[in-house]
Amino acid sequence: MLLELLVHIARLPPQGAGLRAALAMATRLGARLDALHVVDLPAAAYTVPEAVPMQLDAVRQRASDAKAMAGDWAALLASRQLEGKWRVGNGDTVSLLAHASAGYDLIVMERSSTMRGDAPVGFGVVSRTVFASSRGVLVVPEAAPVETLGEHVLVAWSGSRESALAVRSSLPLLRKANRVTVIDGSRDEDVGTCALPDTDICGWLDSHGVKADVRRLDEKAFAAPGPALLDIAHAEGADLIVMGAWGRSRLSEMVLGGTTRFLFMQSDVPMLVAH
Repeated sequence: MLLELLVHIARLPPQGAGLRAALAMATRLGARLDALHVVDLPAAAYTVPEAVPMQLDAVRQRASDAKAMAGDWAALLASRQLEGKWRVGNGDTVSLLAHASAGYDLIVMERSSTMRGDAPVGFGVVSRTVFASSRGVLVVPEAAPVETLGEHVLVAWSGSRESALAVRSSLPLLRKANRVTVIDGSRDEDVGTCALPDTDICGWLDSHGVKADVRRLDEKAFAAPGPALLDIAHAEGADLIVMGAWGRSRLSEMVLGGTTRFLFMQSDVPMLVAH
C-alpha cells in the first residue's frame, strides 16, 4: 500500500531540517510526498480597516508566488525518484493541516529552536497541529542534522493512549529500521488499560514484524524522563524518537513541566509524536 506524507513548508523557497527529514522519510518508505504552503492573513491586518485592501493584495501576491514554486517542487522530487504535488492553501495553518491530515499517513513539520516558532510550548502552530491532527506528526527540530532518519528508532513507551497512537503511526518506519529500542516507562497501574491489543509492547511489535530491544526506564528517571530519553538517544545514536505527546493537559505541562515540553524545547532529534 502506498504511504502518503504531507510536509508543511513554512517558508519559501523550501528549505531546512523539516524538508530534509520529509525527503529522507519518503525515500526510506517509498512514499508519496506532498507539500503544503499556507498563505495566511494575520488577524492584525484587520486592526486598521483602511489597510485591509492592501493586505489582501499582498496575500494574493504571496499566493501567486507560492503557486509558482510547483515546478521547483516537481524537479526536487524527480531528482530523488519521488512523486508528489505542491499545494498552496489560504487560511489558518493549523486548521488546514488538521483537515489535510485525514488524507495522509503522516504530517511533517519543522519546529523553530526559538520560542518564536511555537510559543508558548503547547499553544503554538506545531503543538496545536499535533493536538488537532488525526495522524502522527513528525516534529523536526530546526537544529536537527537529519543525516539519517529511521535507522535507529527510540520508542518511549508509557502504556498511554497517546503512546500507542504514536507507535502505531510509526509502524512503517519501525519495520524498515535497522534497530528499534523501546524504553518502557509504563507503570503498574497502566497494565490492563488496553491501549494496544497486546499489553506486552514487545509481543505486539513482534506480531507486526518489528524486532525490538525492550528495557525499562531507570527508576530514578521516572520523575523527569525527558532528559533521560534524550541522553539515551544521543548515547546510542538514535535518529528518531517515537512518543506520545501531552499525556497530561497542555496547561499542566506548561506549569509543571513534562516530557513533551522538555523534548520540544531541547531535543535535536526528530520526534514522531501523536496525541
